Amino acid sequence: MRKMKIRNFVVAAALALAAPSWVSAQETTGGDDIVVTGTRLQEIVRDFVGEVSVAPGSENQLARWDRRICPGIIGLQNAQQAQYLVDRIAQRAQLVGIEAERPGCRANVVVFVTPDSDRIAREIGQEYRQLVAYHSAANAVTQGQGELTRFMETSRPVRWWHVSQTVTADGQVLGESNARPTASGGFAGVEVVRQPDAGRLRRSTRQDFSRVIIIVDATRAAGVQFSTLADYVAMAALAQIAPDADTSAAPTILSLFSDREAGRTPPAALTDWDVAYLTGLYEAPRAARNSQAQEGAIARTMSEELTTAPANP
Repeated sequence: MRKMKIRNFVVAAALALAAPSWVSAQETTGGDDIVVTGTRLQEIVRDFVGEVSVAPGSENQLARWDRRICPGIIGLQNAQQAQYLVDRIAQRAQLVGIEAERPGCRANVVVFVTPDSDRIAREIGQEYRQLVAYHSAANAVTQGQGELTRFMETSRPVRWWHVSQTVTADGQVLGESNARPTASGGFAGVEVVRQPDAGRLRRSTRQDFSRVIIIVDATRAAGVQFSTLADYVAMAALAQIAPDADTSAAPTILSLFSDREAGRTPPAALTDWDVAYLTGLYEAPRAARNSQAQEGAIARTMSEELTTAPANP
């Protein structure tokens, strides 16, 4: 018990040092519009979707939130900024039909803001295994130990860790299996999922996010406009994005830090491209046979959205 209290104190003390020094008063404007049409647009969209989309673990299905999220911010001393970040995530979630729960809810999108993200990430990954669902939670699906290690060791200004759960195609949460061998060579106590229309094109289960952990390094993110960073965090909260994806060919908020490092002007907010991707993800078949089928659906929706949508002001 005493050891746990010390660990909690260490985490709380590190987070308490977080200061809003990474907020810049300088306005950031978007770069030149990228206009592509026809076949070329479809190619770029397909490449982008394949580059950024990640299926949790070995499930080979893309995960998303079901109906509601509850964002929680830890480490921001400025209450107005913390509320702004919560509201921004909630607003972006509403774009794809996901509601934010009322104040007092149990957070399932937890955003840490700290000047020492490496220490916090190691503390979470090594000492709070239940939080990251590593060998400690029934029916939890993650990217595994290799990605967890990269989560702890990366030097990115913003890092994220997604935990999903396997549910039935209609959203029923699966219980913990009590499987046991029988004398006949079979198993008893196995939970069976029956889906009448499951088949070659559709599975009987899907992947729903259970929680998302996002850590913002206040020092490495210094100078980024607060609203821009909030949209970047919202994108990571709503979709499981490959952290090392090359997004330089697309006008996306995901290029925020790579653009900055390359001396390019990054987008100031979610772009039409980003909204189209999220729309495609949340409209894609949730119980699709595999992630490739879902990525194809996302790409089709994106192409349609980007062809018909007005320019993002």
